[in-house]
This record gives sequence, structure tokens and C-alpha cells, in this order.
Amino acid sequence: MEDWHDLTLTEQVLVRRAVAGHQLGNTPQHVNSALRWTGSPDVPAHRGATVPEQLARVPELAAATLRLVGAGWLTVHRGWYRSDGEQQVTGPELERALADPAVWRYGGPVLSVRATAEGNARWEAVAYPTGRRQQPEWAEFDEDEKAVQICAMESSGWLTGPYGIFADLPTDLAGEGLRAHVAAEIAPLLRFVRAGSIEVHHVADPDSEHFAVVPPDELLDAFCDRELRCDDSAEWGVGFTCGFSPSPDTGLR
Repeated sequence: MEDWHDLTLTEQVLVRRAVAGHQLGNTPQHVNSALRWTGSPDVPAHRGATVPEQLARVPELAAATLRLVGAGWLTVHRGWYRSDGEQQVTGPELERALADPAVWRYGGPVLSVRATAEGNARWEAVAYPTGRRQQPEWAEFDEDEKAVQICAMESSGWLTGPYGIFADLPTDLAGEGLRAHVAAEIAPLLRFVRAGSIEVHHVADPDSEHFAVVPPDELLDAFCDRELRCDDSAEWGVGFTCGFSPSPDTGLR
């Protein structure tokens, strides 16, 4: 079994998802995001992958998964990780399953990946080498920072809108008064974004997988925009959300 640094970025993303026991659905988006953080010219700098762009990665992902299985890094299972009736998939059945584009999308047949003991050990050797400080302890965060962290952890977490952790903008504020209010509101979020550990997405259409990545220097203007925030929307899935950055260092852990 080769070293972690011998893996391609796509293979590294798959191993990281296997360590966490994730499903294969949405993995193409994770690969796209990881490439974006490396500065790859092959992906847009400030948005997620469209559905056609995601599906174009299926052959590469299928081949990478088969190679990682053969090299002993991970195994593939039907159903959610540790779910009842979970069944390992191997051989020709696995090849057919991985070739199905629906497997790589949410809502399709669920295949989950699990790191082997050896694969997990090799990942840990790079993710947490001796002497390197790990992520800050939970107790080190204040309450506002904890709220942002939870929002980033939860796939259904939102920063704004009817289900967001930030309150709707006051109707009686505008101009510099509004900017001062928003600057204080997003300060805990901005610290994580500037540190490169969290990134902010804007979603305009709840029925689309498209999202725009908001750069740190544009956060204040964006969060002051009442239309972009969708505070008064009754729909779930529009406005601003966030997630842990898929940068090579942050994403590794």
C-alpha cells in the first residue's frame, strides 16, 4: 500500500470520506471544491460544480474507488455507514454500481465507503503527526463561534433566512449603521473564513445544486444585502450557508 502523498487529489478526497464513513453521493462536488482550493485552473474559482460538471467526474471517481479498494485503502458498502443490513459490495457488482451516475448524486442508490484499519492508520499519520497541534478544543470557542462551528458541521445548517443562526436584519437600519450591525454579527464567522477553516456559500435557488463561494473581503457587503440574505423567505435552502473548507490542510482533518 502506497503512502498518502502518492495518492491523487481525487483519491485523497475518497479516503477522507471513507475515514468519516460518508456516502459516495456528492463526492464529485467535494473533489471540485478541493481542486478549487488548490487553485486549479480547471474549476471555477468562486462557485460550486454544476450537475453536468459533477457527472463528468464519474468515470474518474469510479476508477479511483476501484483502485483504492484494490490497494487496501477502503471498502464499499450498500446503505448508510453502520446502518442495519449494511452489505459490502465487491467484484463485478461493485464495478457496475460505481459506473452508475445516480450513485454519485444525492437521492440515488446509497453506497458508503469505509477506510480499512491500515488505510485509516496511514491517513492519521499525515493528518495528526506527532507534535502538530490539532483543531482547537471545543471549550476554546465562545458561544457565537460554537454556533458557527455547528452550522458548518451540519449539512442542513444555515447562516441566514428563516432557519439561520443570524437574526433577520433590523428594518430600521441602513447605511453605516447597518454595516456596523452586520460587521459585529459576522465577526465570529469572518475569523474562521479568514483563517481558511470555513467557507461561505450563497444559494439562490433551493431546487438547484449551484452555489456561489463568497470571498472574505466580500462578506460584509453580501450580508448587508437584504435580497441576498432571503431573511423573509418561507423556503428552506436559500440565502447564506457555510461549511468546513476543503483546503488540502483543513480538509485533511
